[in-house]
Amino acid sequence: MNIFQKYEIPVFLLLFALIAWMGTSNHIKDYVFHGDDLRYVQYAVALHEHGVFGLPAPNEGIETPPEHGNANAPLYPLFIASMMALDPALAQSLICVRDKGHKAVCPQAFRSLFMAQTGLALVCLFLIYFISLRLTQKRCIAWLAAGMAAGSGILGISSSVFMTEILILPSFCTLLLFCLFYAQNPRLRWVFAMAGMLAFLTLIRPSFLYLFYGFVLFFICTILPKPSRSSLFRLTVLGITFIMCVSPWAIRNKLYFNSFALTTGGYAEAILVERTNYNQMSWAEVGVAFIYWLPDFGDSLARKLFPEHLYNRLGWDDDSYYGEKYKRVALLTDQLGGHDKIVGHLIKEEILTPKHIILSIPLALRGMWIGKYWGLVGFIALTTLLIQTIRRKEYTLLVISLPVLFMVAFHAGLSVNVPRYNLSLILLYALSMAWYINAYGQKLVARLRHT
Repeated sequence: MNIFQKYEIPVFLLLFALIAWMGTSNHIKDYVFHGDDLRYVQYAVALHEHGVFGLPAPNEGIETPPEHGNANAPLYPLFIASMMALDPALAQSLICVRDKGHKAVCPQAFRSLFMAQTGLALVCLFLIYFISLRLTQKRCIAWLAAGMAAGSGILGISSSVFMTEILILPSFCTLLLFCLFYAQNPRLRWVFAMAGMLAFLTLIRPSFLYLFYGFVLFFICTILPKPSRSSLFRLTVLGITFIMCVSPWAIRNKLYFNSFALTTGGYAEAILVERTNYNQMSWAEVGVAFIYWLPDFGDSLARKLFPEHLYNRLGWDDDSYYGEKYKRVALLTDQLGGHDKIVGHLIKEEILTPKHIILSIPLALRGMWIGKYWGLVGFIALTTLLIQTIRRKEYTLLVISLPVLFMVAFHAGLSVNVPRYNLSLILLYALSMAWYINAYGQKLVARLRHT
């Protein structure tokens, strides 16, 4: 099957134009740096100016190279630094941001970077189209899926911010494409490809290391019923390829920090405290959270239905469960006699408990509402379509859904799980909505023909 017919190429270009317009029209002129995005810029400027991956120390001279760091993964700052080398105006703007950190005093010559990121969004859009075509063998569904993804606004917004998602989206879609190829034709080359892409994702965001562990577990589960040399060899190839791809970064960290760990930025303690703070919720608050954390309208609906004490700590204020994280980090540090003991304590005492697991359900749902109402509709479509396909003993959609759902569960269990963490759901939601639009559209056309 040809990927595109000649008359379809202009349509795809129109979708690309839609993404570019949605990404640049509202954000490029008034970008405000907050937290993580400023860190990525600081890393990128250090790479551009000194060839060093690290953050500037407080009260340190601008001309002084920063100390080597590994609090974050390297690939997205490296991408920004590469664009700075190509565009001097972008470089000057980001150097100003590094020095002054405020949009009002810095020129915002970000267009070249944002257009490059829009190109990555186009790659993601193409992958959504191609996976949908490969999975369903129906061009109508593939085009509908691409249109739904473009119209969600997710790709446009992701292409116009300084965040890792614009690298993660096409990379994750590529991983799912390799999973689809492997499910349809389990050849060794797709094992190599999956391992390489898992390593690439891990070097964008270290949490994808656990997705690699999930793949290893999946391969082991498929091997156990009928062990064979070929299946064991594939598992070995998966592990060795992944290790070889991440080893340069791990060796670099060993040289500078005496640890092969991919990151050692002290984030684990803060992230786990943020998450386990929610374990203090009463069961009534857990029930209200299913409503309060619905997209857009959930908090206002909860205020109409429930008394204030059941929802007033579910938001992001200083008095919320999330806002109390710094107080609790300090408290646990004093109680345990050290910052480095927090992770072990939380895993033993709070994470491996039934309440933590149950509370992960509403947190998982909160992270699945990507694109707000778009995500809510997509969630319903994906859930019903998965049920239908499993009942028909068709498991290909389930296979490509598992990596995405694994990361949703991971984020819900070990973080506060906001929708930004789970934008890879865009493929599954767009495909599911497109499938139902096509199915009901065909039924409507058939009825009209018989009337």
